[in-house]
Amino acid sequence: MPYGAFNAVITVLMPFLLRKHGVPVDRIAGMVAVSAIPNFWYFLWSPVVDIGFLRRTWVLIAAGVSAVCAWIAIVWVTASLPQLTALLFAGNIFSMLLSSSCGAVLSTTIHPLARGRASGWYNAGNLGGGALGAGAAIWLAGFMPIVGLAFTSAAMVFLPALAALAIFEEPSPHLAPAVLFRALGRDVWELLRAPATWAGLVFFLSPVGSAAITNLISSVGPDYHASDAQVAWVSGIAGGLLAALGCMLGGFICDRMSRMAAYALAGLLSAVFSAWMALGKASPFTYTGGYAGYALSAGIAYAAFTALELEVLGKRRHAAGTAYSLLGSSGNLPISYMTWIDGAAYKRSGARGLMGADALANAVGALLLLVFAGTLGRRWLAAEPLQSNPLVLPPPKV
Repeated sequence: MPYGAFNAVITVLMPFLLRKHGVPVDRIAGMVAVSAIPNFWYFLWSPVVDIGFLRRTWVLIAAGVSAVCAWIAIVWVTASLPQLTALLFAGNIFSMLLSSSCGAVLSTTIHPLARGRASGWYNAGNLGGGALGAGAAIWLAGFMPIVGLAFTSAAMVFLPALAALAIFEEPSPHLAPAVLFRALGRDVWELLRAPATWAGLVFFLSPVGSAAITNLISSVGPDYHASDAQVAWVSGIAGGLLAALGCMLGGFICDRMSRMAAYALAGLLSAVFSAWMALGKASPFTYTGGYAGYALSAGIAYAAFTALELEVLGKRRHAAGTAYSLLGSSGNLPISYMTWIDGAAYKRSGARGLMGADALANAVGALLLLVFAGTLGRRWLAAEPLQSNPLVLPPPKV
């Protein structure tokens, strides 16, 4: 939830406030794009969660710094755009450590048979927290003073992170820096060499389950003759809560069937609803019903992504956060390239072209992934991890 709430500040609340202060949309878009750069590169600084503090401590640090950055940005909304961009960029650097530290906690403390449920809760917090945070912030902005809005938004980022205090972790052994970095490097190297990693990357880098329509759904409302209120509701709180519900459903499914198959089937379900919007009558009903189903299937796909990622990772004691971030950042690439492809399809053939392109990519990709899962994928995922020369670690200091 802290990550979802801070992301809502970047992508929803700040653009809303800046537009009210007369900032052009193209400059707002540039600010959001720059602030989102850490989403793709956070594996570069994620090793910090694997050294020093417990991961739950990093959750509190990351949420606290992000909340402070959100508070300052909202209070100083009249500052220059470069200053606000730098502030939100810095906040997002710390916000992405929430992903690294939470991913490390998931991979080291959750029983393998419960990884699906854990993935469902994890992604429901992200998507549901983002939707509720965005909706509440926009509503409060209508009547609350800017300082009060800043405090409320910062609280929505930080307060949910206090739940991390309930996490039980075994403290890492006290190692000399040279030995610790060797242990981290060995963990990462084994991850990169493992057949299961390459099987996972086939899924993570595919367009399946990327949910790219989510980034564009608010812009195509007029193509379906939807009112502003319908667009706000469908692309805001309702869509977010349906996605969160899909996460919970996806987590339940992933504990009861192959996670690779669940991933591919979520993509097929996404294709059904995007095809509905591509082929149906250009009406508010097509828009609302189609995206409701798409948001639900996107949530299932998100849960399947995390569940499969945890299965690929296994339990890595030293580099859990780094390894999780490496695979997690790979999953953000399809969101970018499918958003671009869908946008290009809209330019060529309108809303039907956008929805058709997304449906085709999900359907064809999901069928190919099902074939892969039944052949090479199952064998690669079950393969014994490749072992490098064992690293002898000294006993921990008492």
